[in-house]
This record gives sequence, structure tokens and C-alpha cells, in this order.
Amino acid sequence: MSVPFTGESANSGKSVLLVAFACEPDSGSESANGWNWGEGLKRSGCHVTVVTQGRLRPKILDKIARGETAFEPDDFVFIDRPDTMAHHDSKTRFQLSYIAWQWRCRAVVKELVRQRPFDIIHNVTIGGIRFPAFCGGLAPLSVIGPVGGGERAPWPLIRPLGWKAIATELVRDAAIAMTRIDPFLRLTYRRYNLIYVKTHESRHVLPSGDRHKARQHFGCSLPPERFVPMKAQAGGDAGAPLKLRFSGRFLYWKGGYYALAALARALEKGARARLQMIGSGPQSEEWKTLADRLGIAEHVDFVEWLSQPDYMEVLRSSDALLFPSLHDSAANVIMEALANAQPVICLDLGGSGIMIDSSCGFAIPCRGRAAAEVIDGLADAIVTLDQDRPRLRAMSRAAHARAEDFASCRITPDLYTPAPA
Repeated sequence: MSVPFTGESANSGKSVLLVAFACEPDSGSESANGWNWGEGLKRSGCHVTVVTQGRLRPKILDKIARGETAFEPDDFVFIDRPDTMAHHDSKTRFQLSYIAWQWRCRAVVKELVRQRPFDIIHNVTIGGIRFPAFCGGLAPLSVIGPVGGGERAPWPLIRPLGWKAIATELVRDAAIAMTRIDPFLRLTYRRYNLIYVKTHESRHVLPSGDRHKARQHFGCSLPPERFVPMKAQAGGDAGAPLKLRFSGRFLYWKGGYYALAALARALEKGARARLQMIGSGPQSEEWKTLADRLGIAEHVDFVEWLSQPDYMEVLRSSDALLFPSLHDSAANVIMEALANAQPVICLDLGGSGIMIDSSCGFAIPCRGRAAAEVIDGLADAIVTLDQDRPRLRAMSRAAHARAEDFASCRITPDLYTPAPA
């Protein structure tokens, strides 16, 4: 069995300058993405320097002082975000703050490169394909990504979610289409030699002249501590209701509507199951109301955000993840579920449909199907896991193995080999 972050490789000895906005150790998988990349590259033998946000300085230096990482204080360069945007209280302000920080990075990185040449500059963005970056072309090999966000949901699945969801998706589709013609984004992708994308849909969104530089990668959201040893009897307690979990922001496109509808349908079909809905967001009250309306409130527990230790405890007590997201490019909750030997029930959309195969879960087909058919498919998967516990246990073992495949392939010998022209 492969081991996550095993050192090896053609990467050994390379000097890498990692530009990582999200680089917070001991935090959630999204905010720790850059930190995980850095540690993975360290383990593979690279010499790593990280440029990150100034606000992360105390937490990073404290972790180094405790001796919990191979990083040294001199491995980090901290750049503050503009004062006027330091506190992002809206999505727009956060995005402007992020772009301004990236712009500041270019001058700092140019000076670092003048002082000491780097083999590679790798810009680990916040993962959005619609955000520019400005450090391309400053080293022999410039890498960006993995980026996602080019995925789209089928309209038959959007319509039941109401006019706000329809309007939001129309605006989002227009923004995705603009990626190909936005001059800042065209310049961004032209300057990078290698572009990591999370899905085929995101690759297709790139300017046509840059698509040949794209390779697929899901990122570094799964550090070794998220893995649990495989238990001999993983896969549910015989006789107990199936324990399902949904985790994430309560946004319409995360699929809470479909999770609740599928649970209701599965209970009608005779399944014994409980669902924990972990998170919060604009759809919180709507989804609670939906659970009441469907008559399944006694089978659903809504839980606000948890601390990391509490979340991990809940995570490890579940039997399976029910996460019918409509266009996630690489859902971290799926990675976490697999690492904890839990099968996943999701939709065959975006990164979910790539991560999950028939050995470790159910990726329900959506293209060309009505919403009711998709809900029925999700419900059948719940019934199967509840009533066929040997299959649940087999899928649990396969899920654990699948996660190790993802983890071990992230820092590969050819990670920094550009795609042929």
C-alpha cells in the first residue's frame, strides 16, 4: 500500500518558491492548502520557500517553534494584505483583497528571484480559475493551480431550487464564459508553463491557446493526519440505522436539498438511516423547513460548525458521506470521508464524479435525467448501504485505499514536468 507524501523523486533537490495565500497550519483543508503543499514538497526533497499572508506569521512561527514541522522561520516570507481590505466582510471585498495581495506578491517575488534563483515558482491560488495571478514567467518553470470552478450543473437540477439559484447560476455561467476573453486571465495563463486543473470542465474554460499546458490534479487537501488506521469492522454497526453525514457550507449548490429529498425517499423504501447536516449558511432555515415538510425532521440532526477535534470525532463516527454537490471541483469533504474509510454518495458532476468509482461509493448519473430520477438514484444508494452491510464494509475498505491513492499521487516524480507542447 502506498504511503502519503512519500519522499522520492525527480523533484528532490529542486528549489521551489511557493506563493500560497491559504497557508494556515492546523486548520481546515481549504485554509491549510498551501501549508500541505509546502510540507509535501519538503518531504519529497525540495528546497521550499513560501510566500504567504502576514496575518499567518504568529501561527506558523509558533508551529515551527514547537518543532512540529520541518520548516524553518527563514523558509517564509510574509506579505500583508492592503489595510483597507484586511477584514473581508463580503465576498467582493475578499476577492479584491486577494487580487491586491497577488499583485503585491509580484514585486516581492521578483526581488527574491534576483537575490537567489529558483528552479520553480508555483502559485497555489485559492483554487478559482477566474482569479488572476502575477508571478508567472519569473522562474524557468512557472506553475499555477490546481484551479477549478469551470464546472456547471445541469439545468434540470437547478430549477427546483428557485429563482435565486437560477439567477445566480446564469451570472456564474456568464463569468465562466468571460474567462476565455478576460485580458488579465489570458495574460495570467499565458505566463505559466504548467497549469494544474481539477477537472476536464475547468481545462475547457482556459483560453484555447493554453489548454495544452493543463494537467489534472486535485490538490493537497488531505494531509497524513487526516488518515485513520483502517478498523477491522469499519462500515457500520449491524442492526443500527445507517449514519449518514453531510458537511459543508449551506449553499444551494452544495446539494442539501437533494440530500434531504433522497433521505425522505430512502425512508419510504424501507431504509433505516439518520443524517447529520454539519455546517451553516444562507440555506440553513430553508433546509430545516424542508426536513419538516418532508416529514423526516426526526431523522435529521442539524449541527453548527464544530471545532477541528469535535469535527474529526463526528467524521470518524459516520458510516458514509451523502454529498450531492452540483458543481464542486474537488470537494475536501469527499477526500476526508475516503481517508476515514467511508463510502460516498454523490452526483456524477465535477470532481466528485472523478473521485468516486463503484468500488468506494455511488456517483449518481445526472446528465439527461430529471431531478426526480436523480433523487431516486441517491435514495437507492442509501437503501443499498443500509441493507447490504457486507457491501458497506467492502466499500469502506475500498474508500480507504482510494484516499491513499489520491494522497500518494499528489507529489509525484513528474509533478513539475510540463505537458508537451
